[in-house]
Amino acid sequence: MNTPSRPGRRVRIDRLELDLRGIAPATADAAARALGSALADALAAQKAHIAAADRIDAGRIASPASPDANELARAVAGRIANTIRREDA
Repeated sequence: MNTPSRPGRRVRIDRLELDLRGIAPATADAAARALGSALADALAAQKAHIAAADRIDAGRIASPASPDANELARAVAGRIANTIRREDA
């Protein structure tokens, strides 16, 4: 007996613009490097399907004056994942 497989879930991001004004350059760089795995984790945690979108705006994220790079990456990833989630699935 074969176990049914989950439908494929893929995200293709052609371009991502992050405005990290006010964040220390080293923290911004580390957060950008951590974003891929943080986004994969955020998408894996949700059961909804991913909606197609030509362009999305994930909005603003409140951040402390000296954020942790990994926390910042997780916050950005969470916003992106919530923005591309399709509610009807």
